[in-house]
Amino acid sequence: MRDKECEMKPLVRILDATLREGEQQAGVRFTSQDKIQILHLLEDFNIDLVEVGHPGISAEDERICLEVSRAARAAEILMHSRADIAEVRSAKRAGADWVGIWASVNPIGRKTKFAGHDPDYIHEKVKAAISEAKTLGLKVRLSVEDASRTLWEDIEWVAGLALAAGADIISLADTVGVLEPRTCGELVSRAVETLRCPIEVHLHNDLGLALANALAAIDAGASVVDTSILGIGERTGITDLIQLSVALQQMRGEQGFPLEKIPQLAYAVGLAAGYQPDKLRPIVGRNAFTHTSKYHAKAVVLEPEAYEPFAPEIVGRVRTVEKERTPLSTPKLPGSLDIAKPFPKGSSELKYHRDGPGVRWVMMDSRVDSRSSFYVIQRFIGLHGIPITPEKHVDTHAHHCDSAFIFWGDAPDGTGLVCNVQLGDEERTVESPASVFIPAGVRHAYYYVAGRGTYTNIVLAPDYNKSLLEPPG
Repeated sequence: MRDKECEMKPLVRILDATLREGEQQAGVRFTSQDKIQILHLLEDFNIDLVEVGHPGISAEDERICLEVSRAARAAEILMHSRADIAEVRSAKRAGADWVGIWASVNPIGRKTKFAGHDPDYIHEKVKAAISEAKTLGLKVRLSVEDASRTLWEDIEWVAGLALAAGADIISLADTVGVLEPRTCGELVSRAVETLRCPIEVHLHNDLGLALANALAAIDAGASVVDTSILGIGERTGITDLIQLSVALQQMRGEQGFPLEKIPQLAYAVGLAAGYQPDKLRPIVGRNAFTHTSKYHAKAVVLEPEAYEPFAPEIVGRVRTVEKERTPLSTPKLPGSLDIAKPFPKGSSELKYHRDGPGVRWVMMDSRVDSRSSFYVIQRFIGLHGIPITPEKHVDTHAHHCDSAFIFWGDAPDGTGLVCNVQLGDEERTVESPASVFIPAGVRHAYYYVAGRGTYTNIVLAPDYNKSLLEPPG
């Protein structure tokens, strides 16, 4: 029998918009395969409403949305649309359950989105789009774009006509992130009391208030909150699913999310989007459960609650207690030219490494220059009269940051060196010249096979051993 607490109605429904809003982050575009993988992870996280894209943008986007919607196992699928009949039909063809139609009704929106047309024009566009969606059997969300800078009278007007046309929910978008918890709560309360329909909120994080605003909106009666994994999205993104789910458990008693799956969510989106949150980011940041201060570390060993809001195991993390204080280094300010000296070093100083063939030089790390934010070594194999001893000298390991292998043979065109590389579950022979990118978190190794040349390893952390991502336990 399931625990009765798990069967209680959730405090709020989460709509995750990673697959649509996330593509508005600079440099991000998801393939259908990546979207499907992330969709399934969201479903495993008990997210039952997922916004997967804007199919009306192009035939390619419609195809991707269709592939993703067909792969859904449990979640309802929402697709974005302008107040345009053709785009609503595109969402239907792509297999949407919901269509999210949006409209801008304040002076800025009318000028930039509706080419200065009067309210009657907007009325007809919105009404026609919603009517078409209902005819096609779609559920409809009407989003008031930039609601946080729109007069209440205009919000009430467009929401009223949308509801009359058949809209199922009204979304209030803080498009430029200017709400604070007090004003957000007031806006949502007014909407709930006046419109008497489910209210959704879409909160941008321009001032770092998206999570606080989401909690205020929930307390004010919001039925749905939009999120994205790691908060990715346009400019500084929107409410972070990971932070909100943990806050709801810790502060509101919500038990509906398997928080131990958070590292999987963060890793998948980080890899697919090419985005790594900084080490200070709550929940997923590398330092989120790291204790360095001598007195803090001592207290945490005796009683973790002394300096932790909750146990790291709850969110699939482990605690790190640093035994020694970071030593003083040379001054880093102001920036100046410093010609550093690389030095030869055996690989046995590195965890998971033995010395191996040839001679290894440390070209850059925190010892070469204390200002360094990355690590570079170069191994000379079979050059300068140095004997070669083929052997498997590296065990599989992973880093918390991206890294790379570069193989260069002794021939003028870079040929002449053969090595073997393992990345995840795949293992291949690599002939120089060649480069291998290694995403953060992926286990990898290499070993020398034949020939002569150089091997270069770049790790985006200044201390190799501290960059290692150790498995839990």
